[in-house]
Amino acid sequence: MPNRSKFFNPETAPYYDPKIDRRVVLITGGNTGIGWYTVLHLYLHGYIIYMAGRTESKVLKAFEDIKKEAELRNSKKLEKDPEFKQHPYGELHHIYIDLLDLSTIPKAVKNFGSKENKLDILIGNAGIMGVPYKITKDDYEIQYQVNFVSHFLLILNILPYLRKESTTGVIPRIVLLSSIGHNFASYKHFKPEQNKLNCFPNSIYTWVRYGIAKTSEIQIIKQLKIKEPEILSIAIHPGIILGTELYNHWREIPIIKYGANAFFAISDKLIGVSNEEGSLATLKACMDPELTIKKDSGEYFVTGGIVDKPSKNASNLKYGEETWDWNLKELQKRGFEV
Repeated sequence: MPNRSKFFNPETAPYYDPKIDRRVVLITGGNTGIGWYTVLHLYLHGYIIYMAGRTESKVLKAFEDIKKEAELRNSKKLEKDPEFKQHPYGELHHIYIDLLDLSTIPKAVKNFGSKENKLDILIGNAGIMGVPYKITKDDYEIQYQVNFVSHFLLILNILPYLRKESTTGVIPRIVLLSSIGHNFASYKHFKPEQNKLNCFPNSIYTWVRYGIAKTSEIQIIKQLKIKEPEILSIAIHPGIILGTELYNHWREIPIIKYGANAFFAISDKLIGVSNEEGSLATLKACMDPELTIKKDSGEYFVTGGIVDKPSKNASNLKYGEETWDWNLKELQKRGFEV
């Protein structure tokens, strides 16, 4: 069972008045699951949040629900403590992005730049898991592109906004949601050009491809520690999330679904955490004022915000440099200025 006593408590983090101290966040995939709770807590703490997503109606619905939940939580606090003083809420904005279409990423950054001159926190939260083999229009395996390449391109494009010197001494942060599932690719070193790995049976190798993508995210975080020493960069394993939508594909496959559902049910009971608990590692990486570049950049946080060690392949700086260099060249081949 997870040791919840060591989980990060977001209520211990500082609250900000956006009119006085503007803290700007860009997050991918925050309209459901752990991303939703990440946005909720940042909103409660006064952050200015830009949710990058494909479907505007879903994003706006998430905003509506987040505002209602924030009001509900504050009203409950007031009921318990009549002296409770409510903190100012943040702001919620939508930016269009489609992680299955790399061309939308520079446009999203340009759109962001038309609204803000600085970014304090980038959260690469969106992802897919264990899906059937497919090559995207940008010529990558689908999990590799959505989980890793799109976020890598987003990082490269938005770095100028993260590099801008803060007038308040705020340390800029990059947070990427990897997974303990990166270990599915830990039995050998997979070069980035092997992202299209297509072996039989797909039901097994989809997890290896998932592991390759998630290993790449950790490798890039460790490269950012070296290449961007003024930015605090952290990789996250949020936890085994109860009832996550990421499992939906496996819950619907004939015959396999029975075993999959049984496995997920057992995992949920033994080691599962809620979506809100799953957001705590991300929130620690974003909000904890005690984190420093010297001590924490390049680290890998697991459930609740506890520091852990990823696989040897994910930690290998030579492999990470290969991943960085190959993907940089591939993006340049596709016409992206990075």
